[in-house]
Amino acid sequence: MQNTTAHPLPPLVHKPHRIELVDAIRGFALMGICLVHFMEYFELYWINQDPTTLHNIVFFLFAGKAYAIFALMFGLSFFIIMDNQAKKGVNFSYRFAWRLVVLLIIGYIHTLLYLGDILSVLGIIGLSLLFVQKVSNRWLVAAAMLCLLQLPFYYQFYAALNNFPGANDAPSHWAVFPEVYSALTKANFGELAAINSWDGLTAKWLFFVESGRGIQLVGLFIVGLVLGRIGFFTRIELFAKARMIALWVAVTATAVFYFADEYLKQLPATLFQEKGMAKMYLEQIIGSYLSTAVMAAILLLFMQCYLWRPSGKVLNLLAPCGRISLSIYLIQSVLGVPLFYPAGYGGYLTLGQTNSLLIGIAFYGLLIVIAHWWTKRFYYGPVEWLWRSATYMTTNVPFKKPARNHASPSN
Repeated sequence: MQNTTAHPLPPLVHKPHRIELVDAIRGFALMGICLVHFMEYFELYWINQDPTTLHNIVFFLFAGKAYAIFALMFGLSFFIIMDNQAKKGVNFSYRFAWRLVVLLIIGYIHTLLYLGDILSVLGIIGLSLLFVQKVSNRWLVAAAMLCLLQLPFYYQFYAALNNFPGANDAPSHWAVFPEVYSALTKANFGELAAINSWDGLTAKWLFFVESGRGIQLVGLFIVGLVLGRIGFFTRIELFAKARMIALWVAVTATAVFYFADEYLKQLPATLFQEKGMAKMYLEQIIGSYLSTAVMAAILLLFMQCYLWRPSGKVLNLLAPCGRISLSIYLIQSVLGVPLFYPAGYGGYLTLGQTNSLLIGIAFYGLLIVIAHWWTKRFYYGPVEWLWRSATYMTTNVPFKKPARNHASPSN
């Protein structure tokens, strides 16, 4: 008798292959983002600032740096995806553009809850990678350097010194953010979504343009792309000496820019001219360089510690969070916003910096445990699976691992 048992169709999208070092770096960056978010009361810290020593240490190490590492990993992921598809003879450019549109939609929905969402920004600025994917490494490095040098600030510094029309006006986001934050402290969750849907979104984009964060993101995307091309995270032994040299350069640059930044802050605001905007733009330049140097030093130091077996075993505990980074990122605000916002518990007024940091540490520790449990049983996080399914416009994507094999997929 003929066997007529129906066999399930093979998945249209293959199972993921992971680079554990990259997952651990991504998990580390998410940890830094989580700690900053909690100490920042998910944006409401800026209403009533409390710059304690603990706050200053955490912000020096992670504020602006953790998200920069995350952005660099975004550029690396772009290379990995495009390279894998190219090996199959597939032009993935249009599909990747659609993938970013889906990310933008996810990010916008997230923005309705949390103004500080970065996903919608990545979804738009990430399109820049499609225009440089065929450019040689030499020109990519030059382009990245131009972005990270923050050249627009040099023009603004010159324009402010010479009193060009409007050059000494305060950046627009300085006036917009206080109004948005004030509205958030009086809003229920429905009003919170309404505020963030437009006014908050406008304030955020003004900040990314006027603070130089937007052009910095482009530079970091390109750096991640180049590092992917040369195998910096996969051909470990080949770059052993280069990593140490780069680490010492980054540490030296951190020291130089730190002392330059501290010296500049002590000078009077009217050093260059009465309104002080020229000095502010100079501070922006040095501050951006300092942030980039600290980010590079932390990333390279993490890699060195990861590759040293005793500490590497501990740091690898972060890898499962990196495997489901999108879900981990989103769940932070699902808890954090109700905890800190007046629409929920209102903890931004009572918890303080120390308690908020301790809550953030405990929460991320719990996320690590959950991520380990989840990645033993599923190929993707829930949001990652939705994102991948939407990218390929099919639900025929592997999700749950076979019960007999809970091990992580091989690299």
